[in-house]
Amino acid sequence: MKVPKLSVPDTLKHVTVRAEGDTDETFNRWTNRDVLPVPSYQRNYTTLAFAGWWVAGGTNATAWSTGSSNIANGLSAGEACGAILVGGFLSGLVAFLCGEPGVLYHLGFPMMSRSTFGMYGSYFVIMMKTFVNIIFCGIQCYWGGLAARIVLSCIFPSFAFMANTLPASAAINTPQLIGFVIYIIIFTALLFIHPSKLQPLLLVSFVGISCTFIGLFAYCIGANGGSPSLIASSKVIGSTERAFRFLQAISGVAGGWTGSAIRQSDWTRFAKTKRAPVVNQILGAPISITVASVFGVFATSAAKNMYGVTLWNPIELMQYILTNNYTPAARAGCFFGGLGFFLSQISVNLVQNSVAVGMDLSSMAPRYIDVTRGSLAMVIIGTVINPWRFVNSPGTFITVLSSFGMFIAPLAGINAADFWIVRRLKWRVPDLYIGNKSSIYWYTCGLNWRAFLAWVLVVWVSFPGFLWAVGGAPNVALAWQRIFQVTWFVGFLGGSLIYSTICFFNSPPGGKMSLERHAPFPYETDFIEGGEHVTLGQNFDATESGSVDMSAAKEKLARESVREN
Repeated sequence: MKVPKLSVPDTLKHVTVRAEGDTDETFNRWTNRDVLPVPSYQRNYTTLAFAGWWVAGGTNATAWSTGSSNIANGLSAGEACGAILVGGFLSGLVAFLCGEPGVLYHLGFPMMSRSTFGMYGSYFVIMMKTFVNIIFCGIQCYWGGLAARIVLSCIFPSFAFMANTLPASAAINTPQLIGFVIYIIIFTALLFIHPSKLQPLLLVSFVGISCTFIGLFAYCIGANGGSPSLIASSKVIGSTERAFRFLQAISGVAGGWTGSAIRQSDWTRFAKTKRAPVVNQILGAPISITVASVFGVFATSAAKNMYGVTLWNPIELMQYILTNNYTPAARAGCFFGGLGFFLSQISVNLVQNSVAVGMDLSSMAPRYIDVTRGSLAMVIIGTVINPWRFVNSPGTFITVLSSFGMFIAPLAGINAADFWIVRRLKWRVPDLYIGNKSSIYWYTCGLNWRAFLAWVLVVWVSFPGFLWAVGGAPNVALAWQRIFQVTWFVGFLGGSLIYSTICFFNSPPGGKMSLERHAPFPYETDFIEGGEHVTLGQNFDATESGSVDMSAAKEKLARESVREN
């Protein structure tokens, strides 16, 4: 029997993500359904859904410990909370600036990166973000596993006092590993839900984590007999140094949340109305982060008065309460608290790591990767790296990851400047799916040298301080250290200014900063059919299957042309 030979392209056809109804125009080297404009029937995220998004992202273990860590750095409680409020507002502003393409064009972060850095240049931006998200996805899974352990410990006393059967070299004990596996199983199942249908989970998480924070805060204050003496720093610093550390705290908060804010268009493209995301971006971010930090400061202070130890992480605090006070009341309280944090870790990991990265990876290999496949790949990698080792044995690598804001903030600033200043909110959408010189986003061999030059110039300024922070250059001058410590201001503002200046003197194709006249782009969403640009008005509806009826599109275009003439 003769076995037929399959060429590599024929073999790969079996693993593509092409769906029924896809055409060569909606499924090719640069396009699949996950990177095309979101059809109207999938735009269902309301103001309340975005509130859930920001509360899930803002009221988490990181925000809880932010206030206490800034107090330890020399600030008073009031100064720390003020810095967090300002930093939260700045991160919300970045979310608004980077989220508007999703509102106007229903396109995500990869398309914003293509328009700014070029068709191939967008790969650099996406991989820069993906590298960090893989590690943080694993770490968030580990924290979610610890929350699952708390829930199980409250239900089963035998589990709460289970003996460890793993060697010390594993860097994790048996109950923690069981909780981690349970989290991974539940989390992986949720990855098969389309992003447009995640809002019920976000709302449940919104309610759950809000009740958890209030309950844990009330328990710590009540058990301590009232308002505790707030944690105070042992450091004595002058007014000038205090002012700088205030700026450093602002930069730290803004930089910490800019990593998710830069991807905001991945989610605003699902907005039901243009106003749905705005209030939560401008107000939801600073309020949720600040409230979580204030609760964290008071609860940590109360716990220190009660137990004599400083426990900044709320999940560790609940575990400590269970270990030292395994009563029915403590078990009931920690059960609901652990459940709230479990839901929070699910939501945070979905919207900020796995699903977001899945959306972005689908733009790099759209024939073979969709949102689900990209998300699954991230979880697999995030699991096999043994994320608990990064938490339990922190070293230079974690310091590097924590400092990655110096690389991301310039990307956000350059993207925002390109969309708002250079292009004045105008995109030629069909060109975002053309990988040759006929696209205005092809630039030079698929790379926009202006964006890369601006990024290098900004990162270079912070690099000596970065080497100092990771221990590679202990003798760096104080000025370089200072620049690195406020790297968000340097990166975001510097990237925006330098890129805008370069484009003023050498405007990119489609740029509006020069005196050159450009054809207007009056419609909201464009598609391509057989090399022709078919412009669709903002009221055009895709079919329920997601396919685009091009004959209807042409008829609509003809009607619009008659109306204009």
